[in-house]
Amino acid sequence: MAARRHIPLSDNHRRAITTTLTLLDQRLCEFEHIARGRETRSVLYRQANDLSAAQRKRLLNEIATARETLREIKDTLSLETEPESLSSQVRAGSSSMWESLIETQSRRLRGYGKVPQALAEYLDPTLDRLIDCSVNIGNIAQRRTDGTGRDANERPADAC
Repeated sequence: MAARRHIPLSDNHRRAITTTLTLLDQRLCEFEHIARGRETRSVLYRQANDLSAAQRKRLLNEIATARETLREIKDTLSLETEPESLSSQVRAGSSSMWESLIETQSRRLRGYGKVPQALAEYLDPTLDRLIDCSVNIGNIAQRRTDGTGRDANERPADAC
């Protein structure tokens, strides 16, 4: 077995390399889900996994090769794995949703032409409900929990 080789890095180099490789690793995880057949279906969003079985298999093989290379780099450069907070991901996503929804309100749509009154009367209050949902989603993710998945002040359902 070959001896492990370690290459020292400055903190700035370590951060730059780690950031790029972490983004690659995240994308590999997404590709793996797709290669395993994942499709998402919702109200207005739908994915169609049109990869053939052969393509999926080749993708999984290539992802495995990429991960082996990532492991080698991680070991050689002594890179650390930092867990990503899913609550911060939800908060950031809800914030960007909120911003996009505000940009879709009728007064902002005027740049695309005259907005019919009926559209404005329907769209604005309906978007306000979605904006409220987005804000609430961000707030829910911001609350601290006690490890049970409940808010710290929330009582269990069977408690009196």
